[in-house]
Amino acid sequence: MTDRPLNVVWMVADHQAHAHHWPTVWRTALKRRLAREGCNFTRARTVLPVCSPARASMLTGLYPHAHGVTENDGRFGGRAGLDPGDRLVHQPLREAGYRCGWFGKWHVDNHRSASDYGFEGFSLPGYGYPYATPEYRRYLEDAGLPPPVAEIEMTGESGLAVGTQIDLVDADEWFDYESGVARLDGPAEAHEAFFLSRLVERWLDSLGRDPFFVRIDPWGPHPPYLLAAPWRGMFEPSAVEPSHNLLFDLAGRPSHHHRYRDYWRTTLGLDAQEWRRMVARALEHVALVEAALLGVVEAVDRIGLADSTLVVFTADHGDAVGSNGGVSNKGGMMVEETMRIPLLMRGPGVPPGTTCDRLVSNLDLPTTILRMCGIDEGVRMHGRNLAELVGEPRALWRTGFMAQHYGLHEPAPQRCWYADGWKLVVQEDGFTELYDLDADPHEMRNLADDPEHRVRLESLQAGLRDAMSETGDLDPRLSAALAT
Repeated sequence: MTDRPLNVVWMVADHQAHAHHWPTVWRTALKRRLAREGCNFTRARTVLPVCSPARASMLTGLYPHAHGVTENDGRFGGRAGLDPGDRLVHQPLREAGYRCGWFGKWHVDNHRSASDYGFEGFSLPGYGYPYATPEYRRYLEDAGLPPPVAEIEMTGESGLAVGTQIDLVDADEWFDYESGVARLDGPAEAHEAFFLSRLVERWLDSLGRDPFFVRIDPWGPHPPYLLAAPWRGMFEPSAVEPSHNLLFDLAGRPSHHHRYRDYWRTTLGLDAQEWRRMVARALEHVALVEAALLGVVEAVDRIGLADSTLVVFTADHGDAVGSNGGVSNKGGMMVEETMRIPLLMRGPGVPPGTTCDRLVSNLDLPTTILRMCGIDEGVRMHGRNLAELVGEPRALWRTGFMAQHYGLHEPAPQRCWYADGWKLVVQEDGFTELYDLDADPHEMRNLADDPEHRVRLESLQAGLRDAMSETGDLDPRLSAALAT
């Protein structure tokens, strides 16, 4: 420990399959290192399993109903993005003399980038496409790298044929947003994740002794799964176990789950073996992106800041690829494949080699970071301080956790409540799901209508009603559904 202000390196993967889905993702050097040198939160969930709402919550520390970015692009009536007047996590740090950087995907709104909110670094409005930017071209020139070409390996939603080649620098947008696999011909350093990590390393080297807060948000491992050697081919598809619910008929699930499954059956039409290949490529994309992020951690250590820097790694949400009857991406489902996320921390005050199995969320990270930096924003934020749990397994903590959803491809307002190893999901029309996650981790037996579990159901419903009331979540559709 030193008496220097605490620096913060916060890395957010975009869209990542978590350990209960495919434990292979835990073989990455980044996760192993952070788990060995810090704390692994093994039961972390996202606040909402869609990009913009989750990202806005990680910036504000508020539930989506409070900050208003309830879906991507405001497509169902929510805010289309945050406003520069909103109080974000980095602003108290800037006021305390921190340099604040953002490198990578923003995707909180379509009209502004992180620089509009006072961040240094590299970001783009909306979803963003880094390969066509002047900064990326300059990176290629400085590193002596050839312009990368992507070759389609598996046809995705875009319908591009296998073998189609795409010059990524000359393109003006991603060739697929929901699915698809492509080989990156050329050095791995041309991948956007390595481009970002090099920008961050250069920025860190320029800071001198200024305290800093920096977010690193690669566009991966969100689809399209874009693979370069040596990660391409590291997983043999035949060795990848398919998800237990890949062939599930979705009995006991809400109707929008069935529509989403049917869409992917029609669009991709993959059999079990092809899903294995898609999943293998998704896991390889995870490994590639995390290898790039590991370079940032190594840069912190090289500069000599390990003992004064909090390093956080998480994701905005999970990835349902190859699960739940055969879907890609995430849709409007609050399934564990999209809800569970990695969350690890390393730094001063975090005992190495520890684990925490309490209910935590990416919603907790703004409060945690500010409190660990000695800044108290009072009760303004909904998240809790994870530092209270680190090394204190008996610490008083929440006994339940609420998550939200408003839909992705169609409106699907719903709320989720976790408590005592159980999960409750309530749709706006009153359709209810109840799962014993210890006995049924893949959610294949909805117990909501089982008289044997009536008392459990009512207890969880009461917990969810209380959480909605305490946080000001007064959505009349969900309140009415819980009253029935």
